[in-house]
Amino acid sequence: MKSWKVMRFGTPEEALIIQELAIPVPGEGQVAIKVQAASVALPDLLMIKGQHPLIKSTPFSPGIEVAGTVSAVGNGVQFAVGDRVMTTTAYATGWGGLAEYCLADATRALLAPSHMTDDEAAGFLVPYKNAQVALVQRAVLQRGETLLVLGATGTSGAAAIQLAKARDARVIAVSSSSAKLEFCRKMGADHVINYKTDDIIDRVKELTQGKGVDVIFDPVGGSLGNEALKAIARRGRLLPIGFACGSWVQLDPLDIAVRDYSVVGVFSAGLTPEELARTHAEIVTLAQAGRINTPVGKVFPFQDVPAALAELTSDDLMGRVIVEIS
Repeated sequence: MKSWKVMRFGTPEEALIIQELAIPVPGEGQVAIKVQAASVALPDLLMIKGQHPLIKSTPFSPGIEVAGTVSAVGNGVQFAVGDRVMTTTAYATGWGGLAEYCLADATRALLAPSHMTDDEAAGFLVPYKNAQVALVQRAVLQRGETLLVLGATGTSGAAAIQLAKARDARVIAVSSSSAKLEFCRKMGADHVINYKTDDIIDRVKELTQGKGVDVIFDPVGGSLGNEALKAIARRGRLLPIGFACGSWVQLDPLDIAVRDYSVVGVFSAGLTPEELARTHAEIVTLAQAGRINTPVGKVFPFQDVPAALAELTSDDLMGRVIVEIS
């Protein structure tokens, strides 16, 4: 098989080469997958640069999330050869999805819904699982509450908009251009704010009659996250999801105490197999009901993986970046 391999940390252009490898053999509890499509996201870029906490050395194949067909099964696996699945991969042990075949823990895979294309299935699990854990399990977002979404056109932001609307919450999406704000509206946002031209605090106060927002979904961090935090309501919940800008939101214990809000940690990778199965079932049910669906952005062929990864830093990115393998 052909596989993109990171031989040394660096930019995608510096780090990645295509190698010919033997098709991997699944171990206990694993499946081997003939990959049809893989998604790429910021964590893939971080691991290639040597900045991912689970990847300490080279070589390895990046690619966290795929859709494809089971080609072989290890002992104790509920899948059969030929099953069409979507899953996160065994990227932490070097067998990521930017390859013609990959490995996955069978407990992290599930049958791909028939209505999803391979591209949609490849970009579904991670963002919707993360958003479901954050909004439903950790923040316990309620019907009628107001959610502020930063990085709203990114992988997790778009998922958060859709899942919040599926729970009948009110959504204010924050982004940086007219095209991106229109994308947010298509995802279901009730209101949009352009942080480059609007004052976030003034607009939130206007839209919430001075109350502020009940929940902040923040995959951006940095100065934007700190500015948005000023708009949180009393007894609101901050979800620090990530640091796309390069630094986490800065927290002040005195501010948390005096303004009476909570900071809620979110680590969806730590779910038990039972919790993971329940979360997967919840998001697939919503997808089958048409309440959520992967917004596919740009699609690249297998030979253009470095370009696909470079696209992740584009100011114009909206929706998921997909690599079609076969």
